[in-house]
Amino acid sequence: MPSWKGQSRGTVLGYKIFVFTLKYLGLSFAYFILLFVAFYFFLFSTSSSKEIYFYFRKIHKFSVIKSILGVYRNYYTFGQVLLDKFAILGGLKGKFTYNFDGEHFLQQMANEKTGGIIITAHMGSFETAGQLLERINTRINLIMLDAEHQQIKKYVSDVLVNKGINIIAIQTDLSHIIPISNALINKELIAIAGDRFMNDSKVYKVDFLGKKAIFPSGPFYLAARFGVPVTYAFAMKESKTHYHFFASQPIYIPKMGNKEEQEKVLLQYVENYAKEFEKMVKQYPYQWFNYYPFWEKN
Repeated sequence: MPSWKGQSRGTVLGYKIFVFTLKYLGLSFAYFILLFVAFYFFLFSTSSSKEIYFYFRKIHKFSVIKSILGVYRNYYTFGQVLLDKFAILGGLKGKFTYNFDGEHFLQQMANEKTGGIIITAHMGSFETAGQLLERINTRINLIMLDAEHQQIKKYVSDVLVNKGINIIAIQTDLSHIIPISNALINKELIAIAGDRFMNDSKVYKVDFLGKKAIFPSGPFYLAARFGVPVTYAFAMKESKTHYHFFASQPIYIPKMGNKEEQEKVLLQYVENYAKEFEKMVKQYPYQWFNYYPFWEKN
């Protein structure tokens, strides 16, 4: 069973270069430098390139040439999203425009003080949207399934202007359960990616883009346990300086007394999320930043 090891690309030096370039040379020049950085990853990141190629060639059924070019485009888009995130979080929010579909659903959850779970994915940049959603009168806790590189997180937090987003990192000792529980008890919003799972996580194998793929049930279990609504949200890059935010109408996941019945309910909602996620992947195929084996290869 393929599982994610909780590691993402990037180093402290790489992030510092991003921030320095943005601060002193501007976003356009940073994009220019990124052309070469993306080409480096295209040439030398063999393992991740193999997975992205599989995604374009076998899942989307692109031609060989289009799939190869898609690998480079995916790296370049990922770099753009990172640069945009640093630009916005570093105080350059005014350079970007955006429009929201479903923002009022999050505002409703905040106004009614229900708390809630925002299930997103490694698509576009939800962290960027989170800063743009600062007008929502509640705290958004971003759950990061990357218990790696704490020094990177520290450096990133040091350059942020807007501290409205609280980051809760998944830890191997499960200490993250306490701040997550406290956030839901305090009727805050938590945002977590539904397209990653760690070893020993409860998962379901469901249909996704024509093949069986594995998704975690954890976010849905939390929603049922704490009785809070769930919304699916994605923030997609549509031009150099424009993002489009999508959020679905909140749903409640019933808490069942019988374990077997609860499993059936959770499976139903995991399948529902996979279908909504699939729509976004089809609409923005180059903005899913998945660099590990998502599907079991036969």
